[in-house]
Amino acid sequence: MDEEKIKAFIHRYEEVYFFAAKRVTAIVTEKVLEDITIEQYQILRYITMYPNCQATMLADMCGVNKSAISAMIERLVQKGLVERIRDEKDRRNVFLESTEKGRVVYEKGEQQIQKYVSGYLTELSEGEIDTFLTVFEKISASMAEKERGNEQ
Repeated sequence: MDEEKIKAFIHRYEEVYFFAAKRVTAIVTEKVLEDITIEQYQILRYITMYPNCQATMLADMCGVNKSAISAMIERLVQKGLVERIRDEKDRRNVFLESTEKGRVVYEKGEQQIQKYVSGYLTELSEGEIDTFLTVFEKISASMAEKERGNEQ
């Protein structure tokens, strides 16, 4: 594929992605987040979906260093949304779980996101949705693979 065509595709992708991400962020912020940022909500979402995860897993998932993720976790702990649980066999291991309050915030967020996004998905066929997600997953996997290659 020639360079100009790639440049045009990237431009289209950026416009679509940034618009969609901005809208989802706005709806979550407006309808759900009372006292947390979108980044904190994403961390809370991951912790709720994957109980007993650890800070290093979150740092990898978010692509940030452990100290940055630790600061975000601390804010969620202070707000009563997340709790740290020490492994009784090895106190160095700390697992993260959402609290009841955190699960309520997560559920409210998920409901609002589904309500908002489903209104647009109904305009697409199942095949179009599947194709879109397959391509997006392929791009994501390719990016993750290249990042792993750069770390070595």
